[in-house]
Amino acid sequence: MRIFKRRRTQAAPADLIGEFWSWWQTTGATEIAEAIAVRDVTAAGAVLSDRVRRIHDNLDWELGRGLHARHVLIVTAAGDPGTRGIARRWLRAAPASDDVWEYADMRRPSPDAGIKFDGMPLVSIDAALVTIEPDRREAALHVEVHHPTFPTLPDELRKRVTFLLLDLVLGEELVETWIGAISTALEPPANAVPIAELLPAVASFAAAHVADDGGPSWRLMEGETADGDRLVATAMVPLRSIQMPHLDTHVAVEVPYKAAREDGLPQDETLSHLRDFEDHLTNRLGDSGRLLAHETAAGSRILHYYVDGTTPAAAQLQAAVTGWPDGPVTLAVSADAGWEDVRHLT
Repeated sequence: MRIFKRRRTQAAPADLIGEFWSWWQTTGATEIAEAIAVRDVTAAGAVLSDRVRRIHDNLDWELGRGLHARHVLIVTAAGDPGTRGIARRWLRAAPASDDVWEYADMRRPSPDAGIKFDGMPLVSIDAALVTIEPDRREAALHVEVHHPTFPTLPDELRKRVTFLLLDLVLGEELVETWIGAISTALEPPANAVPIAELLPAVASFAAAHVADDGGPSWRLMEGETADGDRLVATAMVPLRSIQMPHLDTHVAVEVPYKAAREDGLPQDETLSHLRDFEDHLTNRLGDSGRLLAHETAAGSRILHYYVDGTTPAAAQLQAAVTGWPDGPVTLAVSADAGWEDVRHLT
């Protein structure tokens, strides 16, 4: 059994996305639709592959039946945190859906499908088994997947099939949001269940981590700093970059405060001022950023914002921190497409 995660890479220029949509609206959409109509997408698919890979080598594409249109074009990062933002920006730049085409940046569930590669037998979804281990601390379900074909497959292909099985059963968004460690089993685990039971298990688990308004819930945590000071933190749950992949830049805003209690946490009036200051910063960002967590200890609160690195959001935060009465507010900005800088708060 091997536990594995997916690869990570960097972002691509926005003008390549613009070039793709220019081609698509000029000739691409018509050519691909005509190829689907005659059930021969080999040549047109090769052109589409080239156009997608010009944006980034790690992007994948799929064609399928749309929910509201005849067809859907999906361009996905295929689990790669470093290119999720690119796929999301591709989607945000897409033309409006019409009767023929709609667009998505994540694979959709298709539990009735199968997986077929050249030179290997059909991998039927119904034959797959899975173990499900809830981890409430990480707000994730760890899974181990078995399929009768696994002993005959090389390691890398077995991993690929495992991810495809999960994507087909749950859809890419649910997999990336709620599934934690993923491993394969060459033999059926003793406590395995049919993979069809995974979707209701994820739905039930997710329902326990959703706020009353349908948005993400927040977790309160306590601990100590390296110097032994009391630390209180809150963080969005789940804390996964798949939820807002275009927010790929971490901005840590450190706000000092003077009126502290004996344990170093802010007094009530100061806490109210900190919350007002937080709202002031958040309102400057709009859709270009989001506060995901904060940590408070020893006369300082760190606000963990994630912003769209292609916008001036970080500069907007910098301009908005002036005037805090308790001392200079500092910002630390870093590229972090996978939200690794707040991993310690999951």
